[in-house]
Amino acid sequence: MEINLPSAGRRGTGIRSKYCGDGSYRIIFFLLVFFVFQFKLHGQNDEMSVVPISNIFHNIGWNALNSVTYNYGMNFIGAAAETYIFIETGADWEWRNIVYDNPWISDYGTPGLYIGYIAPAIAPVITYFTGRFIKNEKLQIAGLALAQSVLLTLATQSILKTITGRKLPGLVTKLDHTRNPQTNDFSGEFNWFTMNPIGGWPSSHTANAFAAAAVIAEIYKDNFILKIAAYSYAILMGFSVTLDVHWASEAVAGALIGYAIGKTVGRNFNKLLSNNKQQNTVSFYCTPTSAGVRIVF
Repeated sequence: MEINLPSAGRRGTGIRSKYCGDGSYRIIFFLLVFFVFQFKLHGQNDEMSVVPISNIFHNIGWNALNSVTYNYGMNFIGAAAETYIFIETGADWEWRNIVYDNPWISDYGTPGLYIGYIAPAIAPVITYFTGRFIKNEKLQIAGLALAQSVLLTLATQSILKTITGRKLPGLVTKLDHTRNPQTNDFSGEFNWFTMNPIGGWPSSHTANAFAAAAVIAEIYKDNFILKIAAYSYAILMGFSVTLDVHWASEAVAGALIGYAIGKTVGRNFNKLLSNNKQQNTVSFYCTPTSAGVRIVF
């Protein structure tokens, strides 16, 4: 299917293009500032010992396994299924052509592209050390949970990208992406086991954003406004990448996979807040009358 819409001229030129990019930066910047304000407002300022940085690996093995099996694995299955549907119905190809035929649209996605690279790296660091500075236990744990979610998300999506090797939609001319003028539908082109963890299926930007949103939603369960802001940021990130470097189905897949990871990590780290010592452990015991292995879930 080929869609012919009026072109707005060369990408990156004109007043309209300039203000589109500026507007996107303002929206995302506002959401990030709002997060910080909400963390400070609703945190628990307790005189307490510092939460060790080593807790970044808190039950990471169990969290990795449970992320894949979360919701009986339906999030990963759903990610594959919706991608198949998007390709077969032509939805991926149709949306790609709308963006391609209107280059100014991709200016909306440019801020999200770069923020999506930076935010997952700096957000956990800022959150954790801010929590240490103001003696906020919840904020420290939130920072460590965000950091672990990033590690698991990057590991998961890197494996999937190297396996699937899906061809990029060719919407931009930046970084290693090439603006592709093809008119034949190549949305279903997968180069299996290319061992290239950059680009392709699923969207790591979206996966990181939804994982972070799910972590925040689990740790700050009573803060409805913060949860709305977190998921708004994640949705905005997912939409942005479909205007820039990803097929629409890759953003949806990233959202499903990231949500499963963030939900699992957030629930596990939330136990630290309630001083719940019942963690996943395996230990041996021996009494005068019995001996065995104790497994605590």
